Amino acid sequence: MLRWVVAMGAAAVALTALSGCAQQGTPAPSSSVVKTAPALNPEQERNRRIHERLLELGCDTNSCIQTYFACMDGYLTGEACEFYRQHPPEQ
Repeated sequence: MLRWVVAMGAAAVALTALSGCAQQGTPAPSSSVVKTAPALNPEQERNRRIHERLLELGCDTNSCIQTYFACMDGYLTGEACEFYRQHPPEQ
């Protein structure tokens, strides 16, 4: 019983403290406002399409995706780029 009373008292204190955080006269945020992400530039859009294609091909790990882009950008060569060579990006 004592634990319940202490828990209820703590909850009341927390609720009182939180209710004091709201400013009087501040309008509630409008729920009809939708923020949209900025449009992607052509290179970002191409990379997004490549990323989606990689997921379709089963390249769904971070390391696979990073390796693919590193091979595509010329930062990586050799055997690690075999998947890239088998699935070159669409032009």
